[in-house]
Amino acid sequence: MVTDADVLGTREEPEAEIDDQMVANAQGALDVVRTISSTVDDQLGEISRRTETQASDATVVVEDVSELSATIEEIAATSTEVNEKSERAAEEAEAGWSSAQEARAVMQDVRAVGNAVADEVESLQAQVERITDSLEGIDAIASQTNLLALNASIEAARAGKEGDGFAVVADEVKSLAEAAQDQADEIDTVLSEVRGETDQTVELLEQAVEEIDRGTGQVEETMERFEAVTDAIEATAEGTRSVSKATDQQAATSEAVAHRVERVAESADEIEREVTTIRNARGEQTTMLGEISDALDSASAARTTRLAAGDAIPTGVPGLDERCSGGLLVGGRAVLKHDGDSGGAKFIAQLCAAALASGRAVSLTPPPGLDRDLLSTALGAYDETLDGVLRSNRLFVLDAFGTWPSSRNVFDIERESLSAANEKTVERRDAPLLIVGNIAGEIEVMGESAAREARYANDDGTFRDDDTVLNVIDESVVNDQFGAFYAGAADQVIRTFDDGRGSKLELVAGPGTTDGRTHTIQLRDRPPFVSIH
Repeated sequence: MVTDADVLGTREEPEAEIDDQMVANAQGALDVVRTISSTVDDQLGEISRRTETQASDATVVVEDVSELSATIEEIAATSTEVNEKSERAAEEAEAGWSSAQEARAVMQDVRAVGNAVADEVESLQAQVERITDSLEGIDAIASQTNLLALNASIEAARAGKEGDGFAVVADEVKSLAEAAQDQADEIDTVLSEVRGETDQTVELLEQAVEEIDRGTGQVEETMERFEAVTDAIEATAEGTRSVSKATDQQAATSEAVAHRVERVAESADEIEREVTTIRNARGEQTTMLGEISDALDSASAARTTRLAAGDAIPTGVPGLDERCSGGLLVGGRAVLKHDGDSGGAKFIAQLCAAALASGRAVSLTPPPGLDRDLLSTALGAYDETLDGVLRSNRLFVLDAFGTWPSSRNVFDIERESLSAANEKTVERRDAPLLIVGNIAGEIEVMGESAAREARYANDDGTFRDDDTVLNVIDESVVNDQFGAFYAGAADQVIRTFDDGRGSKLELVAGPGTTDGRTHTIQLRDRPPFVSIH
C-alpha cells in the first residue's frame, strides 16, 4: 500500500522535507526508467535477433521461391507437352475406334457370307443325299439286270442253237449291268468323299462363324475400351490444360511473392539499422541515467546519513538486524519484495509483532496468507494478544481483501476510504507508527491507474516524521515497472525469493546493507517463524 507517509522529513525544515520527497520521487522514477530501459534493451536485442533471422530467412525464401518458379515453369512446359501428347493420343484413339468400327462391319459381312455358304453347303448335302438315294436304285436295278442276264443265259443254254443269239444279248446285258454297277460304285465313292468334304466344310464353316462371332464381340469390346481410353485421354488433356493454367498463375504468384520477400528482407535490414541507432542512443541515455543517479545520490546523502545515525525498529528476525543497520530505519522508507512462495506472510507477522513489542504502533494492510491466527501466534511470543493490541489502539488493520472479521481498528477499505482509515489511525494512535503497506492490496482497492498516480502524492502531514513505512511488493502479482518506483524511492530494500532449493534473502539497498550476498531463510511453524543464516 502506498501511503502519504512516502513524504517524510523534518517539520521544522519544510523545504528540506519537500526536497527529500522530490529526491525520493525522482529516485523512484529513475528506477522505473531503468527498469523500462532494461526491458527495452531486452526487446531491442530480441528485435535485432528476429530481424537478423528474418533477413536471413527472407534471403533463403527468395532463393527457394526462385527455384520454385523455375520448377513451376518446367512443370508448365511439361504440362503443355503432356497436353499435346494427350491430344494426339486422343486422335489416335479416335482413329482406332473408327478402325474397330469398320472391322466390326467387315466381320459382320464375313459372318453373313459364311452363313450363306453354310446354307449352300447344306443344300449341296441335300442334293448329295438325293443322288445317294438314286444310286441305291441304280444298284438295285443293276443287280436285278445282272440276275435277269444270268437267267437269260441259263435259258439260252437250254434252248441250244436257237438260243445263241439270245445268249449273246444276255451277255451284253450282263456286261452293261456290271458296268453300270461299277459306275454306280464309283459314283458312290465320289459321293462319299463329297459328303465327307461337305461335312468337314460345314464343321469348318460353323467354327468360322463361331470365331467370327467371338471376333465381333472382341471388336465391340475393343471399341468400348477405345471409348473409355478416349474419355480418359480427354479428361487427362483437360486436367493438363488446367494444370498448365494453374502453374502459369502460380508462377506469376511466386514471382510476386519473391518481390514481396525481397522487400521484407530490405525492411528487416532497415529495422536492424534503426535498432542499431536506438542502441547507440540508449548507450547515451544509460550514461545520462548514471549521471542523474549520482546527482540524486548526492542530493539524498544527507538524508541517508541522518537516517543511518538514528534509531531502528527491530525486525524480530534472527540474523537480519545486524545485517541491515539494526532493523528498519525510523522515519525511513523500506520495501520488502517477495515472490509469494518465500514466507512473506510469516516475515510480516514476525516483523509486526517485534515492532509492537518495541513500543511502536502498527498500521497493517495484511497480504493474502496473513490472517488473525498467524498474527496471534507471532504476538504470543511477546506475551501479547491480538485483541489486546487492537483494543489498546496499537494495531490498525486495513483489510484490502475482506478476509478479516469486523473488529475495533479493523477497517474494510473496500467500503471505507483509505484516507478515512488513515485519519482514524492517526487520531487514535499514541506511539510512532510502523506503516506496513501492501501494494497488491492498493491495486486491488484503487485500481492500477489510481495506484500509479498515488505514488507521487503526499499526505499533507497526516503522518509524523518518526513514522516508518514498509511497502510490501508481491512480485508474482505486481509488475516490475510498478514495483521499481517503490524500490527506487526506498531507503532500504529487502528481497526474499525461492530459488528452487529453498527460501533466500537479499539486502538490495540501504545503509551498510549492500553486501551482495544471498542469505538462506529458515522457515518454521512457530515463532520465530523466520530466521536468516
